[in-house]
Amino acid sequence: MDLHQLRHFVALAEHGNFTRAAEATFITQSAFSRSIQALEQNLGCLLVERSTGGRGFTLTAQGRELHRRARDIIVGVSNLRADLLGQAQANTPTLALGCGPLPAARLIPAALATFLDQHPDTRIDLRVETPDTLKEYLDSGEIELLIADLRHIETSKGYVTQALRPRRFQLFCRLRHPLLSSGATSFRALADYPMACSSLPAELRVLLTEQAGRATLPINLECKHTDMLVQMAVGSNLVGIAGEDVVAYLVAKGEVERLNFIDAPQGLLQGGTCFGVVYRADRALSSLARAMAMAIGEADELYVAAGDNAVRRFDLAV
Repeated sequence: MDLHQLRHFVALAEHGNFTRAAEATFITQSAFSRSIQALEQNLGCLLVERSTGGRGFTLTAQGRELHRRARDIIVGVSNLRADLLGQAQANTPTLALGCGPLPAARLIPAALATFLDQHPDTRIDLRVETPDTLKEYLDSGEIELLIADLRHIETSKGYVTQALRPRRFQLFCRLRHPLLSSGATSFRALADYPMACSSLPAELRVLLTEQAGRATLPINLECKHTDMLVQMAVGSNLVGIAGEDVVAYLVAKGEVERLNFIDAPQGLLQGGTCFGVVYRADRALSSLARAMAMAIGEADELYVAAGDNAVRRFDLAV
């Protein structure tokens, strides 16, 4: 007896019609009829009595009994599958961590790639949220560690922090953007184009508003996913704002161009974000969490800032 045949029979009994039952189980009517006949042969009894002309049917006594018990069998098999899958997942090592939108763009994918090469059987529970939300997850025990800007995390002696390298912001645009045509771009020219970012500090928002000559907030869209930001920039005149390492990667791939300004404000040249790993001091990290923290540190070591100022000084937070 085949489980598919049982499902077909239950559909027939509940729809009361071969055509509708075949449609409900997504097979042809001829294949459906053969399935019911095969089930009758396997059980050695008639399950349905077809009326004259083949337009209708009634369930036999054996058919009624099978209908009563078949649904319990199908539900039981489904529950068994779910239980076994849940047991398998329960036995799978899991690492729960969180990060902000900016580290999610380059740093964390690189670190996770290294980590999973070394721990291929580990399931990753990664949450990309704002620093405040991540701290709530950390305090409640839903994640073991988080990676975000340290200046946006209100910590006390109850937390351990591991500072990473500071990163500044850069503006980028599509190839052959109008802003690239003159060669010497004025920062105020940004006022003529839409702008988008994955995450920005309040200080940089004020700076952009003042320097770009706009009376209102110059950011048209803020999203968590850098790939969405890049797709919009590549397909339009939108100017994107992202971390220096993200822009360097996209430039190297030939997808975008950096925007350099003849009158760029010092706050943009020197301001940036300082990522850090944070975890609770009163909870010992698991071996997987320690390995992930090490992988993050190794990935961070590969980051090279574009200039000395970006390494020595950062005034803006994300």
